[in-house]
Amino acid sequence: MTRLEKKYNLATVGCGFIAQTHLRVLKKLNNVKVVAVCDTDEKKAIATSKKWKIDHYYSDLSKMLSNEDISILSILTPPSSHAFLAIEAIKHGINLVIEKPLTMTTKEASSIINALRKSSAKMTVVYHWLFSKAMLKSLSLIREQEIGEVLNVYFEFVHNAKHDLMASDRNHWCHKLFGGRFGEMLPHPAYILQSLLGDNLTTKKIFVSKRGNIPWLRNDELHVILESEKGLGSLYISLNAPRGVVTCDVYGTKEILRIDLNRQIVFRQRPRGYSKFSAGKDSLSEACKLALFTMKNAFQYSFRKTGDYSVSNVYTMFIDSIRKGIEPPVTPEMAFNTVRIVEEICEAIQRKG
Repeated sequence: MTRLEKKYNLATVGCGFIAQTHLRVLKKLNNVKVVAVCDTDEKKAIATSKKWKIDHYYSDLSKMLSNEDISILSILTPPSSHAFLAIEAIKHGINLVIEKPLTMTTKEASSIINALRKSSAKMTVVYHWLFSKAMLKSLSLIREQEIGEVLNVYFEFVHNAKHDLMASDRNHWCHKLFGGRFGEMLPHPAYILQSLLGDNLTTKKIFVSKRGNIPWLRNDELHVILESEKGLGSLYISLNAPRGVVTCDVYGTKEILRIDLNRQIVFRQRPRGYSKFSAGKDSLSEACKLALFTMKNAFQYSFRKTGDYSVSNVYTMFIDSIRKGIEPPVTPEMAFNTVRIVEEICEAIQRKG
């Protein structure tokens, strides 16, 4: 931070699991001062303020907004509360960072965007994977035409429900969402597909089924095919996999990108011959790349919080957008379209039972 650069007072609402990641990042940013935290559970607010050495805590958002001089509010609560909290802050002219998704319905998303249009406040949404090292590198390669024209994107997001903290807890708030556990998971593949194929994605086919034996999960397998003028996209979500996998394959006319978002690895698969020699050489090359990536990432995954990188990027870019008067890292329009896509899919899931 330069000597003349403004320092922004920031407060958070929501003191649950995800808030700890945000506060860990925020405490390291030189151009931010966290002045207060808020949670309807006062014990959580007190514990969080003590843990992160934050002077003030509240159990009522309106009181916090009235008492504190706040430039940015981070909304880190379950999505069902986002619209109410966001509109309350916008009335005070406060800029917003909102954990994904913006809302669960287009009606609520529209209410936030309409409020923003009447205010000087700016808003962005935290799309963790979009601002990860692997995705930023991939998007740069695509912008520079390194892989040619994008033809198709396939996103795979699989877990094992028994080891998934949300799916395995029948009382978790995610089960009350429209779409249930899928409703909480879907924004991630939706915004990645948007970034690669454009905001005007439309849902073409949906396949949903129940394969596991957890009774409160209505469905645990989902396959969706989407389309835009740039090409086709598809996503597969499973809660029955033997291990967690989050990958995205981008098929271009020059290269194929295989993006591993768990390990933050990007494989560039260039054209090769069809002889046995070419296939063998290619396999050896990929094995060497995997070994190199694994060694480079070993320290990061053993000793660092990898999710911090994305969250830090979002805050840094958002503050820069406020300072320079430019578009935020995730625009309200993109956030609205993520909600629209997820809503379309969840409505189809509901119809299919």
